[in-house]
Amino acid sequence: MEKKNLETTKLEILPLTPARWADCEKVFGPNGCYGCWCMWWRMKGREFSNSSKEEHKTALRTIVQNAQEPGLLAYVDGVPAAWVAVAPRDEYVRLKTSRTLFVVDDQPAWVISCFFIHRNYRRLGLMGLLIDAACDFARSKGASLIEAFPLQINERTNSASLFTGVESVFKEHGFSVAAVREHRSIFRKQL
Repeated sequence: MEKKNLETTKLEILPLTPARWADCEKVFGPNGCYGCWCMWWRMKGREFSNSSKEEHKTALRTIVQNAQEPGLLAYVDGVPAAWVAVAPRDEYVRLKTSRTLFVVDDQPAWVISCFFIHRNYRRLGLMGLLIDAACDFARSKGASLIEAFPLQINERTNSASLFTGVESVFKEHGFSVAAVREHRSIFRKQL
């Protein structure tokens, strides 16, 4: 496949709705984003571990069918290419019990929790565009603060490990460190 150039393509980033469910399936592929179906943050640890990838898929589909928009899909020249999960912090059950990613303060925040970029569209700058779109989406829903938990990358890393994003990209898009806990930083941006 020829390497895409985002400057010469048509790019659309749209909320995941029931009408776009098939596009989500295309982006995540037959393994459903390593079997997660973006449910890692939405389930308690044991619940996630004891559920199959098909149950994860059903759980995400149920959220979408209930008219929630749990994230955004990026389309490159009309082809579903990438995903970013963005929602109010309260929707992420795992964050409520996390020993490192617990709330910074009492300000209500939205969270950019996860990315999945189809292998044919990686290393094109989609993560930064998805961050901006997620911020705009959260703002349109009334959010004034958004958080993320990206990784600091100093060496070549497996793409599966980058599901929470990359610190340098978040910094480029106006995020700064709000808290550091153990090995993880919580980044924030006022909207």
